[in-house]
Amino acid sequence: MKFTFFTTSTFSDIQEIQKNCIKKHFPNNQHIIIDGRIGWFSIWYRWLDLAKDIDSDWYIHLDEDCFITSDKGILELVEYMIKNNIDISGPPDGHFEYRSGNHMAFNSFFMIMNKKVIDTWHNRKSIPQFKKEWIKEYPFEIKNTSHYESNMEWGSSGKPVGLIWKPNTEPYYDFMWVLKDNNIIFNYLEPLFGDELQTTNLLDNTIIHMWHQRERWNENIVSILHKISNKSRFDEIIKKLNKLNNE
Repeated sequence: MKFTFFTTSTFSDIQEIQKNCIKKHFPNNQHIIIDGRIGWFSIWYRWLDLAKDIDSDWYIHLDEDCFITSDKGILELVEYMIKNNIDISGPPDGHFEYRSGNHMAFNSFFMIMNKKVIDTWHNRKSIPQFKKEWIKEYPFEIKNTSHYESNMEWGSSGKPVGLIWKPNTEPYYDFMWVLKDNNIIFNYLEPLFGDELQTTNLLDNTIIHMWHQRERWNENIVSILHKISNKSRFDEIIKKLNKLNNE
């Protein structure tokens, strides 16, 4: 199978680490890095413009501070997606420690999709608004529920089934709603909190997302979730990944 990776980057020092992780675990696959230092609210879509002309089995979008520690999680996920006719997988954009967005969208720090998804975006006729019929119960344990209670409706299971959509939350929501409107099959990955460096991890910890990358060099604690300074968090993940990449 051919994988193509895309990252919109600020070209911080961690970009090299991410590139080395991909090279180690997917050595014969392409990693395209897009200059994201200006024009963020429109530049996010640049990777989709490039993907349109690339022949690949799977397309993976990941943020600059999202790292792959093994190919195992992705390969097992692909098998599951093929078996169950799933088009795109990623973490929900709400109801876990770091995020309070619309959980029917993905947070795009990690997404994997087939060619059908790319074609659907480029063949769109319009960009719809969010529709209530897309709302489904949040499938995972809720973290810090008190943070969200004022914006939720609750299902019979006690899990949230919807919240007030904030249309300006993320620039990539338009992408999600086009896919939903065209019956693309979504698969939501459970976001797990990595206590060691206060990360969000996916696929049995084979995907690690750091958050607060734009504050890479901040010597302060930048989030109530954090135990150490943001600079220390990134210094530590670099040490850990360099060790793994050299094994």
